[in-house]
Amino acid sequence: MVGRTMDAVGDLAYELVRLPDRGTYLKAASELLSKLFPCDGLAWNELDMQQVRAEVYARPGNHPFGDLARKLLEIRNDHPLVTSDVGDSMAGVWRPRRLSDIVSDREFYESRLYREGFREMRINRQLSLRTAQAGPGILHSWVMNRWNHDFSDREMDLAREIQPVLCLLDTAYSQPPTATNNPWRADEFGLTDREAEILALVAQGLKSTAVGHLLGISPRTVSKHLEHSYSKLRCTNRVDAVRLFTAAPSKAPGTGNFSVPA
Repeated sequence: MVGRTMDAVGDLAYELVRLPDRGTYLKAASELLSKLFPCDGLAWNELDMQQVRAEVYARPGNHPFGDLARKLLEIRNDHPLVTSDVGDSMAGVWRPRRLSDIVSDREFYESRLYREGFREMRINRQLSLRTAQAGPGILHSWVMNRWNHDFSDREMDLAREIQPVLCLLDTAYSQPPTATNNPWRADEFGLTDREAEILALVAQGLKSTAVGHLLGISPRTVSKHLEHSYSKLRCTNRVDAVRLFTAAPSKAPGTGNFSVPA
């Protein structure tokens, strides 16, 4: 079981770390998660409790129950998973959660949430994986939905293993694309694919330990790749390296093609 779990974690990171933008990531991640946790549907949610705003990316996309972002806002104060996440957000206690671990079937079936929404949507089992607190009262999470088939303890173990990777990926894809949309920068400076990949993740704010975790290499190896990148970029630190790597192209003295920004 441990070997299979580690394979799943490694495969998840490998498949999702090289994508061009958040939309592509959400699509790919939803497909992989639906295979790891077979379910009737799943969604990535951003819920802003203070600004009363929500964003939902759902699979399947042609959801028959209307505007899911609006529905999430309507139920935010009644949903046990949401209130549990909000209650733990200040302490930073992030753990996968089953709906059945938070509320009994009797309480759930008697709730307005079930009677006025989930019964129609045929949802009575859920698994939530919190991936970020993007700001005060702003929560990101993946939620898998089932009907009459709960998530097993083995699936919960898997969820605990992959949650840190999903948190790192959430961070990596939370910013507008930079280096990932500028592959010509790698060619210009003679960077290898791995060096460019690491700089792209560093540009999104990830530290060497987090980059290594996503790519399945040690932080020391990440640092070595960064050192080689600094040499090729003619700089001495990651701030300047990211600035040069993600800058727009311009004419360069001495190269005939591009110039390094001042």
